[in-house]
Amino acid sequence: MNLRTHVRDMVVDGRIEELDLLLGVEPRAIRYLVGLTYRPEPEIRATACRGVALAARYHPELVQQVVRRLIWAMNDESGTNALTAPEVVMAISEERPEILLPVVPDLMRLARDEGLQERLAEVLRTLTDKFPGEVGRGIQDSLNKRFDKKRKRGKKNGRCGCGK
Repeated sequence: MNLRTHVRDMVVDGRIEELDLLLGVEPRAIRYLVGLTYRPEPEIRATACRGVALAARYHPELVQQVVRRLIWAMNDESGTNALTAPEVVMAISEERPEILLPVVPDLMRLARDEGLQERLAEVLRTLTDKFPGEVGRGIQDSLNKRFDKKRKRGKKNGRCGCGK
């Protein structure tokens, strides 16, 4: 049996303990779990989301990459179906919330979207409860970067940016 089928069978059967053991030795299973988070069946989706969150115990860098892709997918410009992405992010926030700290500003921006608002607000509450100082610093750093970029643009060509 190939890995994809093995992961799917564990998720469909709800064998989360076995899935956890597999994730410890097989990082490639993460990609199949992410695919299963798009399934229409809520039980399968929930188990797959939990599996991605469990993978963060063993492969935090890979799961951070998954989070970045999900953030991108939730952007209006991406053109992808990201309706299940907040479920995955929520599961990660419950298992390994520190993985989400670098993307707090993105989550706040995306939480303005009506379709994403409820779940992402839950994620942000979880992060704020567990890491109040870090969340605040992340937001402040993001605002400082944006302000610095705007200020630098104006100084490129003279004081006001007009070129004279």
